[in-house]
Formats: sequence, structure tokens, C-alpha cells
Amino acid sequence: MKMSMKDLKSWMTDHPYPRTLATIGGASICSMLALELPSNHELWKMQAGPALLELLLIFCFLCLLFYLPHRRKTPAIVGIVALASIGIAEYFVITFKSMPIQPGDLFALSTAATVAGSYTYELSTFCFMGLAAAALGIALIVLIPRDACGRPPRRASETSPESIDHAMSASLKSKDSKASPATEGTSTAPREHPVATKSKLPLSVDRRTALVAGAALGAQAFISYYDTLGIKLHTWKPLESYYSQGFLPTFISSAQKMVPPKPKHYKSGEASAIIKRLAARWNAGTNGIADPSRAAAVEQFDQLKPSVICIMNESFADLSIFNELGCGYKGPERFKAIDNALLQGVSYMSAFGAGTCNSEFEFLTGHSMAFLGAGVYPFMSYNLAPSENLARQFKRLGYRTVAMHPNHATNWNRENVFADMGFDEFLSIEDFAGAPELCRKVTDAATYDKCLEVLKQSDQPIFIHDVTMQNHSAYDTGLVPTDQQLHLAVEGVSDKVITWTNEYCSLMEASDAAFAAFLEKLRDLDRPVVVVMYGDHQPFFTDRYNDLYFTDEDDATHTERIWQTRYVVWANYDVAGNAQTSGELNTSINNVGALALNAIGAPLTAYQRARLQNRAHMPAINVVGAQDAHGVWYTAEAKNVPAKTANARDRLDRMQYRKLFDHEGSVFATHKQAAANETDPNAAPGA
Repeated sequence: MKMSMKDLKSWMTDHPYPRTLATIGGASICSMLALELPSNHELWKMQAGPALLELLLIFCFLCLLFYLPHRRKTPAIVGIVALASIGIAEYFVITFKSMPIQPGDLFALSTAATVAGSYTYELSTFCFMGLAAAALGIALIVLIPRDACGRPPRRASETSPESIDHAMSASLKSKDSKASPATEGTSTAPREHPVATKSKLPLSVDRRTALVAGAALGAQAFISYYDTLGIKLHTWKPLESYYSQGFLPTFISSAQKMVPPKPKHYKSGEASAIIKRLAARWNAGTNGIADPSRAAAVEQFDQLKPSVICIMNESFADLSIFNELGCGYKGPERFKAIDNALLQGVSYMSAFGAGTCNSEFEFLTGHSMAFLGAGVYPFMSYNLAPSENLARQFKRLGYRTVAMHPNHATNWNRENVFADMGFDEFLSIEDFAGAPELCRKVTDAATYDKCLEVLKQSDQPIFIHDVTMQNHSAYDTGLVPTDQQLHLAVEGVSDKVITWTNEYCSLMEASDAAFAAFLEKLRDLDRPVVVVMYGDHQPFFTDRYNDLYFTDEDDATHTERIWQTRYVVWANYDVAGNAQTSGELNTSINNVGALALNAIGAPLTAYQRARLQNRAHMPAINVVGAQDAHGVWYTAEAKNVPAKTANARDRLDRMQYRKLFDHEGSVFATHKQAAANETDPNAAPGA
């Protein structure tokens, strides 16, 4: 039996339930477009499976909102608005960070809001297309007929006196008609026909639909998107992952990975044995306690107890690695010209464009984000109190430990994390009142002056962790003084990128000069001081230059270029056993702290010695991939990793889990981030 369109329309009219589901299905398609279109401009390239999954998730979400409150339109409309808002937010996050929204961002909303006022917001054509799709979806919900949205009649009404009388009357009429068969067919009275009424859905259907939709959504918690569905956030190309698999499936896959995965076949005792074995090999090796140079440095350190200043410089990077930007740009020349460092080189990071706290986490703890995944922020998510770190290590050596950051103490949950790590003091924005600013942010030079001020307070050796702010985005403020502006003749990128580049490089020039001046002051200081300085990540726009100048290379090599900065370890005194000729040693930032301590003769923990020994077959590792002993990079999911490198990665995974998570306390953070300012990065929280 064939059904014509007219018959289908008639059937749909008489059956409000499938008609309503079809309308919600149309609204779901519009909502998906509202979510994806602002940032994902090639929807036809989405994989079919993840695309259908995302559509199903949205359909179930809207059904739940519509049927749970008994067919009310407003909750479903709010749901569409929420999805459209996420789509717009995703567009701006990608614009300003070149990274998608990830689960860890939800734990750092107030930190993100702190700097939100620094950016200029402008909707694109695709944003308006997404909003138009949302408007169409809302219109579909609004147009659902009233007869499909009214509440079913109360069951009590069926037993009211009027309904009982009506039922009894009908029953008597029925009996009379059966008792008079002789008159059947001879009556001239018109036959009564039942009045055709549009049936309303019973309440149980609402409940069943909401239950099915809710169960479908809840079931996602028991499905491994990564292992079962193959939906993965590729850390070396996160945007492509979101674009090809959809926002919701990729976000959920990443969220499921936030629970720290235990290494395969992990056993606590075996992990401890690995640490002990590798530490012993380090001790017996050329860099261990048997080495005369190391022994001399150890003896000197015990006598001098030099103060140690570790500077994590906001967005400090050398953009000359991108073909000198096509215009002969040389990068931070003073920094690169340091010729008497203990060691220096490339530092491979697990942050790009943002995510400062992850660089901080890796440097202070020695742990790697490689085993925690993209979109995770340990400062916000995990309990770091039981984990060893540089602050606690120096404190046990009799040092005073001071952290400083010329912004809010609440950002990235630092006030709680630093307390858990054992810092004696945390100097934040209130301690920099009246400090010089550049682009409305406290200058690097101001933090260096604060370091000198802290050093002068006592003769006690001090460990300082200085997190600068000057070079933070946005880079289109136009607030760089005229006499400090650079005007690079950059080509091949948009005007917007050129604006970002010139302001950023102007900030870098000021940063480079300030650091050089700081080292000069330390040379004249009559106390031993060691400085470790590194950039936390590159600015968010360097991927444009990477794609412009490097086109024919493997994914790992190409991606790692934007996930690197530089570091230097410098001392204002002659360190025993070290030539101090700025020897090049490229590594990942989680190793720099241990390498610096080893260079100056400071005692190393067993975990630090084990990690340094493990570098023999894996010199560097980050969230993107790992490097083998020959300097070749492999992505995190590569299958052709050399066996020795793969084994080194597995060993580090086990050691890290043992030190970071295998303890009696809570795995997750016990102190949550407090409020942060929502507009002005230099105003008080809540202003």
C-alpha cells in the first residue's frame, strides 16, 4: 500500500506524536548547525558516524527538555539558545587561542573571564549563519501546534459525577437498542456518528519519551568514545579533530579522558622499582655522583646555597624560527646572545596559545601532560599536595620559597595550588600596586625588581617562582608606545595577523631588554643567584606562519614547531665543574628543573634522577608526542615509534602515575578556584 504525500500529511495531522518528533528533529538539525557553523566552515567534511551521533545527542537533549515538563516549548527553546551560545563561544575561543573549547576550560571559567575584557569581539558571517539556523530551530519549536502541547486531561475527571452519568446514559441507550431488533433498520431517525476529536497524548507517553531520551544521554557515560567509537582528540591537530568529528563527540571523548588513566598492567611496587633502578643507573653514570664535575658542584652548592629564581615568561618565544617571518626578523637577540649560561636550548611545551598553568605544572613537578591529555588543567583538576615539586624540595633544603604573579591569586587556582606545594608566600596583583605597565599589564621589569626586593630582605637562600604577565594577549590593543613599536614587513598572512605580530614582537623586544637588564643587575649583586627562564608557550597565531613556510613535512615535526619555546639556566657566579659556555641541550620543560638542579650541584630526588636517566632514549616528551634519541618526533598515537623510545615512554608513564596519583589522598583537587575578575585583568575580583 502506497502512501501519497497527501495521505502522509493527513496521517501526521491525526497523529501529533510523530509530527512533534519530526519537528524536534528539524530543530535538532538547526541546533547542530548553530553549534558548528560559527567555527566549522566545511561541515560536509565531517565524518558521517560522529555527525549522526552529534545530531542524535542534540535530538535527545531537546526531546528531554520538551517532554520532561509535559510538552513545554520554553525549555527546548532555551536548549537551542544554549547550543548557539556555545557555538559563538567556540568561535571566539578559536579566534583568540587557536584552540577549541576543551573540558578543562570549564574548571577555569573565572580565569578566562579575567582576561576576556582584553579582546575585541566581532561576529563573522558564519556566526550570523549559525544564529540564523538557531532562529529557524526556535521557530520550528514555536510552531508546534497547541493540540500537541496541551496537557492531557486529568484522570480524576474521568471519575467525576458528570462523566459517570454520561457513561450510565450511554449504557442504557445501548441496551435499549439491543432490545428492539424489530425496529432495526426501519427507523427514520438519523444515525448518530461519533464526533471526530484529535486525541491528545497521554501523560505516560511524555514520561516514556523523556525517560528514553534521558537514558540515551546518560548511557554516554558508559560508552568509551575514545576506545569504542574511535572518536579521539588528536593533540597535534585539535581543531581538525573538532571539525571532522563534531564539537559534542570530541568534547565528550576528551572529558572522559580527564579521569587519570592507569597505565596498562600498572603495579605500584613495579613502578617504585623502576624509579629505584633508573636512579641507581644515573648515580653510576657519567652525570651521576661518580662524576668529578658533579661532585665539585655538589660540594660548592652545599657551601654557597645560591638563591634560585625561576621565571616563567608569558608567551616568550622566538618567532624567527618561522623563516624569520619572511622579513629578516631575528627574535629576542639579547636572550639568544647569552654566551655564559650553564645550559640553554629549546624547551618543548604542552601548551600553545594559552594554558599557562600546564607549563607551570610540568616545570614545578617534573610530570608530563603527555599522560594526562589535552584539555586537562592539573592546577584546576587534581590534588597536587602529595606530589613532589621544586618549592617543597628547596624548602626542605632550608630555603624560603616565594611565588609571584602580577595578576589575581585566584587565577588557575594558584592561591590553593601554591599553598599545597609548600610556598611560604605568594605575591599577587595587590603586591604590585602602582607598578609600571605595558598594554595595561604589569611589566616584566617590575617583577624582576620585585625579585631583587625579595632577595634584599634577608641573607637566607630563596627560591622564587616568577610568573610574568606583560606579553599576554590580546595583541591588537594599540597600546604599545610609539617609540617602542615594531613595524615588520610581514607578507603572506592577513592584516589581522600582521597587527598581532607587530604588537607581540614589540612586547618581546621590551621583554628581551628587561631580562638582559635584570642579568646585569644580578652580576653586580653580592650573593650567588641562579636564574632559570623559559617561555610558557608561543602566542596563539604562530600556526599561520608554520603553515605558510613549512608545507611538506610529517605531522609530528610540523606540529612540534609551534609547541616549543626556549629556556636558559644562568648563574652570576662560577659554577664548579661547568664550563658555562651556553651549551645547547634541547628537552621538554618537565626536565628543565631537574637539569638545572643537576648543573648547580643541588641534590636530586630519586624521581628526578630516574627521569634524567630515562632521557637517554626519549630526550623530550609533551602532549603532542615524543622524541627519540636521534631527535625524530613521533605523535602520541604513532605506531612506528622505536622500541627503546616506546619503552622509555611506558616507564615514565608508570613512574609518573606512581608519584602523582598512587597515594591515599583524593586524586582530584580538594580546593576549588575562587572568583576572578571578569573584565579588567588589573582590577580586583568582582569589580
